[in-house]
Amino acid sequence: MTSAHCHELIELLSKAGTVEEIHSACSALCEQFGFDRFQYGARIPTSFVKPYYIFISSYQNEWRDRYLAKGYMTIDPAVQYCANHLTPFSWDRIRQQEKNDKIVRQFMGEAGEFGLNSGVSIPVHSAQGEFAMFSAASSLDQERANSQIMEVLPFVHLFAAHLHETVRKILEKQVLPLSKVQLTDRERECLLWTAEGKTAWEISQILKISERTIVFHLQNAADKLNVVNRQQAVARAVSLGIISPSLV
Repeated sequence: MTSAHCHELIELLSKAGTVEEIHSACSALCEQFGFDRFQYGARIPTSFVKPYYIFISSYQNEWRDRYLAKGYMTIDPAVQYCANHLTPFSWDRIRQQEKNDKIVRQFMGEAGEFGLNSGVSIPVHSAQGEFAMFSAASSLDQERANSQIMEVLPFVHLFAAHLHETVRKILEKQVLPLSKVQLTDRERECLLWTAEGKTAWEISQILKISERTIVFHLQNAADKLNVVNRQQAVARAVSLGIISPSLV
């Protein structure tokens, strides 16, 4: 395995214009890197209580259905790790958890029934507040697969980042319209001070402009973000990465 193979796969991704072509690129990665199956999943924060989920996968349908029906996302060690970290997660790290946790042991046993015995999961956290994860799995037991996984891990990690960018590019017109919201500097400034708990009058004193103007900017921001009040506007702007704490 060489970096040339990885660049070929990334080039294949860059030319993808459909979900089917993304699926083909992921399948090519599995073939070249010695994996059997893959799954890419992303949570798009279009709403705090009902985010939008995207899945592109070669996992067997029966396993995907069981995984969702039993709510395995809440106990899957790879998901729990990737939701809170930036570095890759090799599935050999689950071994200790299996010894001490009957539920995890049962989960991994069921996954093994579908040939998901070893693998690696890559977290992707975007500036827009999205969380994505790319997993490549093998039917080999973890001990036999571990050296191969460690060898190709840097390439899979790089591929996952490009994969997420490609998915965003293809789907942004259908399901990611809010991520393209453009607030003015003044609208962002008003939202930031609102996030600090300031009233419209207090913000007007800080920015040396009228309270009526502050209300105007906050209402414009709410309209652009498709929410009904300033509290929702702050929450959505933060979740989408449109506003964030100042660096200075």
